[in-house]
Amino acid sequence: MGTDVRYRKSFFSAETWEDHLKIARRAARDAGDAIRSQFGSRDITTYKGPHDVQLKADVIAQQVILAHFARESPKNGIVAEEQPCRKWPQDELAWAVDPLDGSNNFGYGIAHCAIAISLFCGDSVVLALVFDPVTEREFFATEGQPLATEVIGETPLQRATVSLVTSYSQENYVWGGRFGDWLGERCKRVTTLWAPALDLALVASGSMDAMVCHEADLLDVCSGAFLVKSAGGHVVGLDGSPVEIRRSMHGHPVSFVAARKAHLAQELVESLRCFQEEAG
Repeated sequence: MGTDVRYRKSFFSAETWEDHLKIARRAARDAGDAIRSQFGSRDITTYKGPHDVQLKADVIAQQVILAHFARESPKNGIVAEEQPCRKWPQDELAWAVDPLDGSNNFGYGIAHCAIAISLFCGDSVVLALVFDPVTEREFFATEGQPLATEVIGETPLQRATVSLVTSYSQENYVWGGRFGDWLGERCKRVTTLWAPALDLALVASGSMDAMVCHEADLLDVCSGAFLVKSAGGHVVGLDGSPVEIRRSMHGHPVSFVAARKAHLAQELVESLRCFQEEAG
């Protein structure tokens, strides 16, 4: 991808992103309609590892979404969670699709799952949509249209509910268990719900206080992180510095802390530092 591509979003209008958002919303709703009857059915098509599966619902949702994009935005590139679209495209405008965030939850009948869609222009996210196919909750924003949220008060760490997300590797699975236990003694609650896009949407809306993300895949978090920033929230690296989620991060583990309030983000960064020091 040429260096100049990331700056070309200035040539597109806010109406361009609004038109793309309409496409994404139609695609997500149709995908939700196509899989809703399978909620609670573990129709597994592929085991991706000891902790992750692909359901028939993943495949169906992706097919529905990609069919929409082929009809309504055929010039855009596409990367998606399931084959055959796993390779990140070089196109200036590119959709990034997780057709079913929280597949295990969906299969077990746990209503915490989502369809997550982002649009990249060059290196930057310019649109994000997170749609819950079970409850039909919807969270969306574009570069010119921020997420609509309510004003929230300050929440100290000891009263915060924090989502913890790691990759599916065994090493990170173990790390997450240890850090989750440690953090759980210092905050109200730690959740490991395995639906990072929806968790981040809840952080953005103020329904959840924060997230600690440790070495996740870009496709799992790009939509939700954009929503947090759009809502005026904070996404910072594990050193406390601001993080911009970019397409060029693909292929590398993505780690950050996200919160609507800056002080809580920094409290969690400090907690991570203390944990690492104690763990040696």
